Amino acid sequence: MKCPLQTEETPVVLLDYAAGRLEGARRLKLERHLAGCARCEAFRAEQAEVWDLLDAWEPPAVSTGFNRVLWRRIDEAAAAPWHRKLAEALRFGAWKPAFPIAAAAMVIVAGFVFDHRTESRPGSDPSGATATQISTPNSGIEADQVEKTLDDIQLLRQFDAVSSIRSKPI
Repeated sequence: MKCPLQTEETPVVLLDYAAGRLEGARRLKLERHLAGCARCEAFRAEQAEVWDLLDAWEPPAVSTGFNRVLWRRIDEAAAAPWHRKLAEALRFGAWKPAFPIAAAAMVIVAGFVFDHRTESRPGSDPSGATATQISTPNSGIEADQVEKTLDDIQLLRQFDAVSSIRSKPI
C-alpha cells in the first residue's frame, strides 16, 4: 500500500481508521502499512488521542437560571432605543462582510471606466473636441460621417416630399 500521507488519498483514510469507519480489506491493508510507516502510525496515534479526549469530554451543565437570563437579555435588546440599534448596526464589525463586495464592485466600475474612455473611441479628439466638430478637413472618418449624414437628410427630404404629394386631395 502507498503511504496515504504522500498520495492523493490524503490523510482521510487515516482519519476514517482512527474514527472506526474503515472496514474490511482496506482496514487490514492500512494496519499492515501502519506497522511499517512511522509517520502514518504517529498520525494515527495523534488522531486516536483526539478521539479519546472528545469521548471523555463532558460539556458543562446549563445553570438553572439560564433561560431566565437569556430571555431578559432578549427583552432588553428588543426594548433598546432606536439610536442604540442604529449605532450597533453601524459599528465596524457589522460591515466587514460588505468590504469584499464593495471592492469587487469598485474593480468592475474601474474596469468599465477605463475600457470606455473617450480617448479610446475612433474619431474622437483627445484635445476635447466633440464628435460634431470636424477638426481637420482631410480626416477620412469625419468626411465619411458627414457624407452619410447629408445622404440621410436628402433621403428624409424625399420621403417628406412624397408624403406631402400623397396627402393632397385630388
